[in-house]
Amino acid sequence: MTEPSPTSAAEQSADATKQSTESSSEQAVTDGRYLYCFVDTATANSNDLSILGVGECSVYVIETESVGAVVHDCETVYDTESPEQVTQWVLKHQHVVDAAGEMFGTPLPMRFNTIIEGGDASISQWVHENHDTIREALTSFAGMWEYRVRLHWDSSAFEAEIADQDDQLQDLQRRRKQAGSGTSFLLEKQYEKRLRELKQQRQSDLTATLRESISPVVTEMIEQDPSSPLTDDTSAIDGEPVARVAVLADEADETELGNRLDDPAEQEGVSIKFTGPWPPYTFAPDLG
Repeated sequence: MTEPSPTSAAEQSADATKQSTESSSEQAVTDGRYLYCFVDTATANSNDLSILGVGECSVYVIETESVGAVVHDCETVYDTESPEQVTQWVLKHQHVVDAAGEMFGTPLPMRFNTIIEGGDASISQWVHENHDTIREALTSFAGMWEYRVRLHWDSSAFEAEIADQDDQLQDLQRRRKQAGSGTSFLLEKQYEKRLRELKQQRQSDLTATLRESISPVVTEMIEQDPSSPLTDDTSAIDGEPVARVAVLADEADETELGNRLDDPAEQEGVSIKFTGPWPPYTFAPDLG
């Protein structure tokens, strides 16, 4: 398993910081259980998970009908105005989910700061009431993991090349050189508009190539906003963001999935970042 990336931490940290800002002043909970994820306890002994979670709390598994809820006891929600502290909590949350995945197989992850009041009995009752949904998800995710692909593109070489190939751009450039200042300005705007259209078409082609390349080895694919600030992380990747996808794939196909990124990556100006395996955060059902 990989360590939590800054990308994943940024996404959950931003959500967690927003929740902290919007939460009420009353933060105490009654006999709370902080919920990390659900696991299939038929695959391993639930007593073998030994790890410290958010706030350095001892993590354990509550087993109900062969479904394990990975939890720790808590008396408050995790609320702070410090983004740095939230990030540390989120990283610890993901570390626990990763550890559960290594022991039990692919988990059904929950979002940071999911807390249920009422002690172990309340968790067991909630699992019982939602057992079919949880069991179906664990079964469908068995052996499957989430992988994330980001495609960036440096368009400078394309712009230089297309200026010599596109008849419309060449015509606009020729007319602009012969025109007065006013007309030249309008022609420049038309030139920029045509160039944007050609770049957008090229970006669409690159995205389509990416999808077509990896589709045969993924079960599900979700395209996400490549320009979202939440996609930024500390690792360098050249060019402007063009595509960002999360895919669900069998762990046995991980190498093939990576190999299928070679063709898109060989396109001029393209840089690709491939990370995983992750617990299937993007594909987990909404359990309320």
